[in-house]
Amino acid sequence: MAEESVSIKQINLDRIRAFMDQEGSVSKSQISRRLGLSFPTVTRLVDELCSAGELLEQGTGTSTGGRCACFYELDPRFHLYLLIQIEDGRVCWNVKDMREETVDHGEFCFKSFSLERLDSLIRDAIQRHRRLSAVSIGIAALVSHGIVEESTVFDCLKGMNLPEHLKDVTCLPVVFENDMNYLTMGCWTGKQASVNSLITLFLNKCGMGGGMIIDNRLWTGASGFCTEPCFLPFMDRYWEGLDRQPTVTDVTELYTRLIQVYACTVNPSMVVLYHNPLLEGRLDDIRSRCAACLPAKALPSIELSKDYQKDYERGLFAMARSVS
Repeated sequence: MAEESVSIKQINLDRIRAFMDQEGSVSKSQISRRLGLSFPTVTRLVDELCSAGELLEQGTGTSTGGRCACFYELDPRFHLYLLIQIEDGRVCWNVKDMREETVDHGEFCFKSFSLERLDSLIRDAIQRHRRLSAVSIGIAALVSHGIVEESTVFDCLKGMNLPEHLKDVTCLPVVFENDMNYLTMGCWTGKQASVNSLITLFLNKCGMGGGMIIDNRLWTGASGFCTEPCFLPFMDRYWEGLDRQPTVTDVTELYTRLIQVYACTVNPSMVVLYHNPLLEGRLDDIRSRCAACLPAKALPSIELSKDYQKDYERGLFAMARSVS
């Protein structure tokens, strides 16, 4: 019976947190009405959250008679999240609060990636920010279940289960994915009210990367290999062209063929192409060619985005928060 009571209490606490996260500043009466909980129950739980420092009192609101209600909101810094981007030659990191506001940030460059320096970064962040609740790490490499499978840059990480290694560094939950999965999650998080299936494509100096959302879920495949377009057989000749003329190659056909592949296999509602100078002035032509080779019902909405960094950070934050 005691276990059941604790379980019900935890459920109600989580409901109150979720409601306040969505609504912002609210009174006990509003919580009681919206969640169908008795006022004494809400009072007890809200007071408990205030005592723990999780809620902040925001003063009283206007009254139409009787006592003015006291309003409360979640303390945005009660939970903090460490977000790390590991790139070719550089590591960028920032600490965000529950409102996605940056609390701390920094970066360092490297010629050869050092796992010890990553460990030190995480330890230092935990030392400075006692309310860190989770760590989210993105890397420009093929990652499967926390293990780096393919990488042209991070040889020292190949075959390593990084979250398992970091258990010796921190007891915080750690999420470790390739950069495109975070990018895709961040893109979808900003669009999820209207999009339940999404493909992202990004061409940079490391090649072409992609990510996939299916039925409102990030989809990586059985081994994390999903949306690795660089392994498609027709890609070689495009890489050869990009090597010869990296600034003037016409990428219209490349993107058209990739969108055609995804339309036939996944049938997404949207494809987002992240900005690359080679895409300048090409979007309408890509749309026209896709319309010419695909049935109208299978034609996804095709968008160009310049929000790479914003979406990447949003995805890191979303995944860190999901495990805290």
